Amino acid sequence: MTEGSRTHRSEPHGLASRRLITLLARNARALAAAGVVTRLSAVAVAIILARGLGEHEFGGYVVAVAFASILGILVEFGTGGYLVREGAQKPQLLGRTTGLVLSLRAGLGMVMVAIAFSLPPLLGYEHSTSLAIGLFTAAAALRALGTTFLSALQALERLGDVAAVQAQQTLVGAAATALVILLGGGLIAVSCVAVAVAALTLPWSWWRLDRAGEGQLEFHRGELRDALPAIAGFSSVLLLSTGITYLDSLLVQAFKGEGPTGLYGAAYRVLLALYFIPTVYSTSVIRSMSRLASTDRETVGWLYSRVFCHLTVAALPIAVFGFVGSRALLELLYGQPYGDADTALSLLLASVVFTFPAWIASTTAYALGAERRVVAIVAASLTLNVIANLLAIAPWGIEGAAAANLATEGLTLGLLLVLLRRKGVKPDWIAAVGKPLTAIVPSVVIAFLMSGTPLAVRLALAAGAYVAGLFLLRTFDSHDYAFLRAFGSLGRAPVSWR
Repeated sequence: MTEGSRTHRSEPHGLASRRLITLLARNARALAAAGVVTRLSAVAVAIILARGLGEHEFGGYVVAVAFASILGILVEFGTGGYLVREGAQKPQLLGRTTGLVLSLRAGLGMVMVAIAFSLPPLLGYEHSTSLAIGLFTAAAALRALGTTFLSALQALERLGDVAAVQAQQTLVGAAATALVILLGGGLIAVSCVAVAVAALTLPWSWWRLDRAGEGQLEFHRGELRDALPAIAGFSSVLLLSTGITYLDSLLVQAFKGEGPTGLYGAAYRVLLALYFIPTVYSTSVIRSMSRLASTDRETVGWLYSRVFCHLTVAALPIAVFGFVGSRALLELLYGQPYGDADTALSLLLASVVFTFPAWIASTTAYALGAERRVVAIVAASLTLNVIANLLAIAPWGIEGAAAANLATEGLTLGLLLVLLRRKGVKPDWIAAVGKPLTAIVPSVVIAFLMSGTPLAVRLALAAGAYVAGLFLLRTFDSHDYAFLRAFGSLGRAPVSWR
């Protein structure tokens, strides 16, 4: 072991960690900018569709996207996480790994598109919904091929290129969807737009990778058998997680019909828009964690604890807002009829208290090679989700579905924390959870007890109290401030922290 590595092991908060923080801040800055564009565009599209299609047809859209998303995960088959991890640890084999993933996704894509066009009519879906499912699945398959190249860029730590392509794809898709709706197009026209945009993204993503000097692909069939066990772990988690995300919409449609499904889908899209926050963090750290996992478990634990704190800090005010501002937000975004989904949205937003930290917990588990354990955890969560939805949707409708989601996310986080603790990795509970929870208490009092005050005033006072509490309790350390400075800096950070 070199002297430098001994120093890094004994001092995870020294020079190496400062360079790591700077790198992660640069990554997060690029991804956050793209994430804001992507999520705002997604919300804008949801608003346009909800208003332009009406509750019934928008419900068909929600069902089609949910169905296609599940099939799309089968196309991706967990290979994104596998490609990033393998590319980070074995960069000399990146072309071969990329070719393997691309060929696997191409074969699976053709199978899933065939299923998407043939299965929905047999299940009794309306003709327009069935056709939309097939088209959205075709778009998902094309996107999966394009994101193969983006995962390779991520393995190279070129997250700026990844963020640029994601933002460009979303903006073009949103603009095209808005134009179709303005011209009087319906669900099928919107589905065709999705296919066209995904098809354009495929060559564009490859060009970005080729420009980075890694566009040369290698195809070796014999390596698939060796890679399948690891890929299967990633794919199982993604499929089960997608089931948790979208099965409730399908069950709401089965029990309550298209109208309530449209209400629930509108509320759920607000939640999905917020997922860009943990996505930015997790995507920023996964490559570095993968590199550190086999050499420096101490720094992995430290990094996990700090990101856990940041995500808890972000999640708590969102949960509080959900219980006082959901109706106002839904009516502002979608119109007065969608305000009836306010209780469901309140419960969905409360779930981020569990979901945000669970995101970095699962990312850390992947880096440590514990994807098979994560499969078991997500399978248990999906089982709870299905049972809870079956029991709750019939009597309580979309509110029951939202409550089932809240319980599922709580179970997932709890099991992930147990897994990581057994791996010797745990957060600093006082700094990561205790201080944010204490700081949010005055905000809760303001938000609920000042009910006669205008909502904007209450929210401003509550936010001010929360920020003041975080600083008074010294929730953040010097590395957090370094992260914020680097995040806001226009300078260029080092490409690698090692």
